[in-house]
Amino acid sequence: MKSSRLFTLLPVSLLLAVNLPLCHAAELSREQVIEIISSADNQPPKLTNKDLSGLDLSGVDFKGADLFSANLDDCNLDNANLHGANLNRAQLRNAKLRKADLSGASLYAVVLENADLSEANLANSRIIGLLNGVNLSNARLNNADLGADMTNQGMAPARVEMNNALLNGADLSGVNFTHAILSYAKLQNANLHKARLQWADLSGANMSGSEVSEADFRHANLDGINLNNVKGLASALGLQKENQGFNTFLE
Repeated sequence: MKSSRLFTLLPVSLLLAVNLPLCHAAELSREQVIEIISSADNQPPKLTNKDLSGLDLSGVDFKGADLFSANLDDCNLDNANLHGANLNRAQLRNAKLRKADLSGASLYAVVLENADLSEANLANSRIIGLLNGVNLSNARLNNADLGADMTNQGMAPARVEMNNALLNGADLSGVNFTHAILSYAKLQNANLHKARLQWADLSGANMSGSEVSEADFRHANLDGINLNNVKGLASALGLQKENQGFNTFLE
């Protein structure tokens, strides 16, 4: 079983292999970053491949910026405007993005492990990559696309990995979690209205008090999931009591 799991996740790992940090000091200061943005002359600011690790970039306006493969590990991006930004292959391990605006942003093959995005806005964003241990409590992900990339026809489609993610109180209405890995995720009181979770791994997840009306859980791994006090259960596909063949907690 372990070898099969590694095989399935290999495409994402290969995509992220190029993101391993090569140095430990930021090559620009906060002031230099702001200067690059202000001198962009109405063009998307170019910060591709820049090492900005550890910088305090809180409140900076990165709207539409090109941050492809940028190193933003340990950065403070609280309240930053990253609307529509290109964060493909970017590294944001342990970064702080509390109340940041990432709506409409592209985060393909991103590394956001243990990052804090509590109360952040990721509505309509596209996300594929490693988000293990991420904090998205009370965040907005309505209509965000975190579904597997079925056009990636290597050994398996690239998908998002969110083991132990914190999504309590998050707005996940209309989100696409197809084939996503959400094992042991905390989804208490989250809004999953019309969410798509086909083939997702939700083993051990806690969804107590969440709203799941018209959500689609067909073919998902629901072993050990906590569905206490879930709302809208009757209209959710794949969660009806009479069809449950998995080990779950349900009052």
